[in-house]
Amino acid sequence: ISPIEFIPLLEETGLIIPAGKFVLKEAAKMCCEIRRFIPGFQMNINVSYAQIAGGNVEDDIIETIKEHALDPANICVEMTESRLIDMTIPFIRFRHKLKDSRIRFAIDDFGTGYSNLHCINDIKPDYIKIDRDFTAKAMNGQRDYELLKSIITMIHSVNAKICIEGIEQGEWRQEMEKMGADSLQGYFYGRPCNKSDFMANYIRGAYICRS
Repeated sequence: ISPIEFIPLLEETGLIIPAGKFVLKEAAKMCCEIRRFIPGFQMNINVSYAQIAGGNVEDDIIETIKEHALDPANICVEMTESRLIDMTIPFIRFRHKLKDSRIRFAIDDFGTGYSNLHCINDIKPDYIKIDRDFTAKAMNGQRDYELLKSIITMIHSVNAKICIEGIEQGEWRQEMEKMGADSLQGYFYGRPCNKSDFMANYIRGAYICRS
């Protein structure tokens, strides 16, 4: 089931709070497990604004990191751009606590929501993740290609890093590396799978050799 279907339902019913806590704990637990094999492994966790507004999720994140003896650098919190809103008091508190605790914050799917510069200027994310549709356009049109190059330059100029989503071909990877992307994500590296397959592939090095 796509998150597009069940996340809004969880938010509407308030179940996003307990569901978010469950996902957070499972992610931290799995991060610890994988770091036994890959010491530098990091985990990204998606957060909904409903969790920020009603659940003090920043405290849950900090507590869970301590509980599993993780370095804050092992965790990055993501929030989809289309779900971002103005700098409300709960959101300001959320960002300050993450920053003070050295927990990185990423704006996900950049290019699908408002794409306002305030997302970068006010929120000051550590990472911007370019949506896969934007990537595909850049790989199929010169104008979009040049636009993406300019976006990468702009993001680097404010000391943020950029992750390009939707990398599905080796040629795309090479082009994005030329542009100076900090991280790449997409089916070229691996498709969604269950935990046992994920662990087996990582332990074998199937993903590492393509990174």
